[in-house]
Amino acid sequence: MREDEFYSVLQAVDDGVQTVHISGQPGVGKSTFLEDLEDELSEWYRTRVLYVREGNTPTTLSQDLLIEARDAVGTLSALINRATGVSVGIGPVSGGVSTDDRARHLRKLASLSESVNEYKRLIFFVDDVHKLDEPEVTRDFLRELSSTLGENVHLITAGRLTFEDADYTVHLETFSREETANYLQEEYPNVDDETIDGVYENLEGHPYYLGLLRETAGDDSTFELPTEDTRDFIERAYLDSMSAEEEEFIRKTAGLAELDEAICSAVLDDVSSTQARRILDSLSTKAVVQELGRSEDTGDRVFKVHDLFQEFLYEQLDNPEQLHRAAFQYYAGRLYDEVEGSEAPMLEGFVYGLLGNAHLEEIYDGDPEVEQFREEVGRLEFEPHERLQLMFGYAPYAPTPGDQSATLLALELDDYTEWIRGLEPEDDGEELKFEFVGVLFDLMRATVRPNTDVDFEESSVEIYESTLQRVEDFDFVAFFDEDEQDAAQIIPDMLRLCVHVSAHRDLEKGERDGEHLAAAYDVLEKYGLNRVAIEGVIDNCRELAEEYEAGEQAEEMIEGQMEEFFGQFDQDDATRNTLIRMQSDLYSEMMELANSAFTAMISESDRLLEFIHECGDSLEQADNPFFVAAWYSFAAHVYRMFAPNADSTRELEEAAQHYAEVRMEYEEDLNNPIYEIEEFEVYDMDFPDLMNEIASSDGDRQLTE
Repeated sequence: MREDEFYSVLQAVDDGVQTVHISGQPGVGKSTFLEDLEDELSEWYRTRVLYVREGNTPTTLSQDLLIEARDAVGTLSALINRATGVSVGIGPVSGGVSTDDRARHLRKLASLSESVNEYKRLIFFVDDVHKLDEPEVTRDFLRELSSTLGENVHLITAGRLTFEDADYTVHLETFSREETANYLQEEYPNVDDETIDGVYENLEGHPYYLGLLRETAGDDSTFELPTEDTRDFIERAYLDSMSAEEEEFIRKTAGLAELDEAICSAVLDDVSSTQARRILDSLSTKAVVQELGRSEDTGDRVFKVHDLFQEFLYEQLDNPEQLHRAAFQYYAGRLYDEVEGSEAPMLEGFVYGLLGNAHLEEIYDGDPEVEQFREEVGRLEFEPHERLQLMFGYAPYAPTPGDQSATLLALELDDYTEWIRGLEPEDDGEELKFEFVGVLFDLMRATVRPNTDVDFEESSVEIYESTLQRVEDFDFVAFFDEDEQDAAQIIPDMLRLCVHVSAHRDLEKGERDGEHLAAAYDVLEKYGLNRVAIEGVIDNCRELAEEYEAGEQAEEMIEGQMEEFFGQFDQDDATRNTLIRMQSDLYSEMMELANSAFTAMISESDRLLEFIHECGDSLEQADNPFFVAAWYSFAAHVYRMFAPNADSTRELEEAAQHYAEVRMEYEEDLNNPIYEIEEFEVYDMDFPDLMNEIASSDGDRQLTE
């Protein structure tokens, strides 16, 4: 079928035509035509196929094209480019995070596509491009994309919209009477003219419905069709032609944008992962089911149901709410798996959060209220600590009206703190632990409150006051042996310090009478860190912050990426692979940004070293030399991570060693020091894994100094 159009496209590509566009109405066979082209051309060219879903944008497609191009070009080309100094899109990008994401992806794609040689040209096949945006916006993007590609990279697109600016265009129509006859005779050579006339008249040569009809009919070539609601009749008949197991499976999963064994077995109580995989394998032979490739998070094969058939199935669902609730619970569970133990849950939780949101919004016909959302999370039956960890990763993306994520988190922290307070300790150690943790969570819930627009029964100020009273009333020191009690006094003191600092920060300016700040200084002076030293360090930090824009750049990047994530995400039609790639890209870019910031400040500027010594000078004014020794040791360790061979690294190590010796002399006059400097490691320090990940990241941005 459509041999003339098919071979004309093959000839155009062979002649060097760079862009081809295939257009046509829904169900006319564009995807099948594109698949046949890819199957034929893959014998002579490197090919990559991408599917656009509702909610994807030009930016997400640009990113996916870049990833596929990198994969197609391969490691060898990347190494050659790196060795010769030719950028293939993975080198530094000037301008920092203010650079538009789409432009940045396209610029990298342009550079990378230039490395494709003429002996193994690359063809991108992109299906359903009409789902990217409004027609004119999509056409503008296709023009921009076309001008970006190197001469040995081809672009073949398909969609409902026309695109006359492509070098070669094909518009697929419904089948003519003759094409309808040929299509039916391929399967039924003896079908008579009267039957063909009836089918053509009722279905108007529509390839999608002809395909269902042919697959449904089996050996029966009479094709008896009603004259009214013919298309619905065919879809029902097609569903009836499936096995009972297949029909029940596809009916119950009709509300899912994509099907794989994990999500299907999660939403269907009586179907195991193995059964889901077997049924999906069977359904993959059907005309209405298309394989999209493999999921990047599970490695499972991923399928989609034809849009027209999915609409037909969804209208017949008896209880769509049950399906969407099960799907939400699946994605919430996956989100928890991602953020459990994470040091950056906000950067790692949003993919499954957004996918889960789509199903919640279907249940509530829009954003659920905060308490409705919390009720849905309660159905997951998580333990309190698991639920709170989930919320740390989910709250920023929770689909609550008017962005009430802070309110959501405040309520969750209240519940968790109440749970902690209600636990019965088994021994003195647990009692100390529960009280200590309870105080910390009091601080957290008080800190979140100012970001909400809710009048809580207990305000931040009241929590701070009650927390200070708890610290005074609870005898933390009594849990330690007599010879340890002097040192143990640091526990309530540090808790007091945290409360006073948090209270001073959160109180309205008019309410700040200096009481909390003065109390914080009193605590620090007890340990030999006087006000002059502290204010000196604070002033130095403020001055440095004003000179460097890395923090603002990071914030702009996150906001820009998040707007893109939410903008491209539309109900349940976003592909997981696209979201996973975007999450990975954001996480990598944040690591690279931090790496670049440290590296730029350490390697390219004496300003950071000057700042370190200025802070050291301030801390040297403290009565206790421990703080200046710790400061230089910390600074030396950071330098070792990002500039191990720099002279400044050795300079800082020597300073740390010097002040460690000063501290040793200071200890000789102490009866029972809390911390002995012999335990102090000048050349070693434990840092969070996230810090080590930043250090090992290859930053690709030049930050503004």
